[in-house]
Amino acid sequence: MERPGFLPLKEAAAWAGVSARTVKRWLADGLPCYQAGHRTKVLIRPTDIDQFLTRRQVTKVDIDTLVENTLREMQEARHRTDVA
Repeated sequence: MERPGFLPLKEAAAWAGVSARTVKRWLADGLPCYQAGHRTKVLIRPTDIDQFLTRRQVTKVDIDTLVENTLREMQEARHRTDVA
């Protein structure tokens, strides 16, 4: 799919699959936008949305591994205090 150059706020929201309110929050958080003047239409590039979301990407936590490692560390610490 070819990406359009610039999208108005509502179309940018539809393109990203989120609400216009979410895009407004992204703008407040640093998503670049383009305006010809103070009270003119806000335009957003889809590539800027991609880059913004990539920078904010959260790594998935493997909770099972985290719990296993914590329990193992606790057992090792308990063993060290029992031996000492």
